[in-house]
Amino acid sequence: MSHDQHAHPARCCCCAHAAPQPEEREPFRLADLADIPRNQWIGGGIMFLVIAVLILFRHG
Repeated sequence: MSHDQHAHPARCCCCAHAAPQPEEREPFRLADLADIPRNQWIGGGIMFLVIAVLILFRHG
């Protein structure tokens, strides 16, 4: 039986095991950064400063 003749393609053994199509993702936009909460920005900034100071202290 061909695929065109299936009454329920979801129940067909060859159609049910077909690879799922990859989900298309939207491209990254700088406007997406506005959705990040302020406390995460502050926490990330503090972590970056600590790491930068430790790197400079070790190599200085």
